[in-house]
Amino acid sequence: MENNNNQKEMLEMVQRSLEDFRKGMEYREQLSIRIGRRTTQIIRFGMTGMSILGLALFYLIFILTKDFSAIRGHMTEMSGYMHDMDQSFTTVTGTITRVYETLAVMNDSITVMPALNGSVDNMDTNLGTLSTDLHTMVEQIQYMNGNVANMTGNMQILNNQFTDMNRTVGNMAGNMHQIAKPMKAFPFQ
Repeated sequence: MENNNNQKEMLEMVQRSLEDFRKGMEYREQLSIRIGRRTTQIIRFGMTGMSILGLALFYLIFILTKDFSAIRGHMTEMSGYMHDMDQSFTTVTGTITRVYETLAVMNDSITVMPALNGSVDNMDTNLGTLSTDLHTMVEQIQYMNGNVANMTGNMQILNNQFTDMNRTVGNMAGNMHQIAKPMKAFPFQ
């Protein structure tokens, strides 16, 4: 009878041990599932963040390309203006030379013909108009210089933004490596 009691106790001990082992295995399996879920969640958030950053980067590249296209158009337009201004300066130089020569001839002729005094007054008015036109052209050149300076400032801002973005992406890469470090410890890579 005592033998039967010993066997029953042994059976109960084995049964309890097996039950404890089964519970331990279930707990281990639940822990593995939880680790897998958290890892999956981390990867999803990481991929979502990288996708958002990728979209932002492509958007910035698109804007930069578009702005460079606009800048190229403005530069082409400014080149046309500069060419026109060069021609205008050449014309003005020729006109001023002719006006000077005309004034010299008229000055010689004025002593002989006092009637040319009125014509000289008209030429003075024309020279004043020409001077005004030259001042207007100088103002336009100064305005264009201001536009070029503004474009230079905008390009510097854009360059700073790209530098900041590169720094942020580099920090994110470091963070992603830091996040991935726990995965390296598991044998199921």
